[in-house]
Amino acid sequence: MTLQQCDTSNERTRLREMYDDYSEVGICTKYSLFFENFLLWFAGTFVTALGAYILVVKQKKVYDVLDFLLDPACILCLGGSVATVVCFIGLCGALRENTCFLKTYYLILCLALLAQLTAAILMIVCYYVPDWKHAIFPSDTFNQAIVRYRDDPDFQQLIDSLQTELGCCGVSDSDVGFLDWNNNVYFNCSIDSESPEKCSVPYSCCRRIPGEKMNYRCGTDTLQNDGGVEPNLANTYKIYTTGCFRAVGEWINDHVLVVGGVMLGILLPQIVVLFLTKNLILMIYLQKSKW
Repeated sequence: MTLQQCDTSNERTRLREMYDDYSEVGICTKYSLFFENFLLWFAGTFVTALGAYILVVKQKKVYDVLDFLLDPACILCLGGSVATVVCFIGLCGALRENTCFLKTYYLILCLALLAQLTAAILMIVCYYVPDWKHAIFPSDTFNQAIVRYRDDPDFQQLIDSLQTELGCCGVSDSDVGFLDWNNNVYFNCSIDSESPEKCSVPYSCCRRIPGEKMNYRCGTDTLQNDGGVEPNLANTYKIYTTGCFRAVGEWINDHVLVVGGVMLGILLPQIVVLFLTKNLILMIYLQKSKW
């Protein structure tokens, strides 16, 4: 072997060793994914602890699935727990370069993204095909919100906030949604009812005039019973009459650009995280191919 061939062989060996020592796993990709999941894991843990604290303080008792889903504190616990577990899988997978964890994390993100896209499609379908609305979102389920209004203070506050912010009353997709409150034992307008709030609606249904003090009895006698429950036109001018289901649809129609921007703002970061996760998995496999 000549001296030139020997030098060439040594150079190739040196380059091969340098290539083998070079890690295919990008530091930027790895730690971007790690810190993103760490922050979300911390936030999820905090939300879970907050929800659990609220449940303990108010001594909440859950009797069925609907009772669980209609309670804000339960939703905090559920959402926070899911976020904590998923993000823990993601940060461990990124930090330890564990392809099993990263694949699991990637699959969960894909399913979550698919679920959100499905929900967006259902919203569009409900908007353009009103007849499908009641098939997808059964009215009986939402009427339970009216029936259980006074069962839980937090749940009551949630309904009051929705009615106040959306300017609606009741839950149905109707211009007379406020009649839904007849289904609540406290506001029921039956002849034999002895409730002091008989034939009324909650104060959160009331129309507010800026600068005036809130009249908590303004919803009194907005219903009447003349052989059947119907509006008392002498007092209905004081309250919102449209059901919240319809009010939500009208709000989306009036703020379609805002809704689209929010959805885009939620989906884009998830797509970026999916890209980072997939890229990191490929990098790890490329690195393993050198061993």
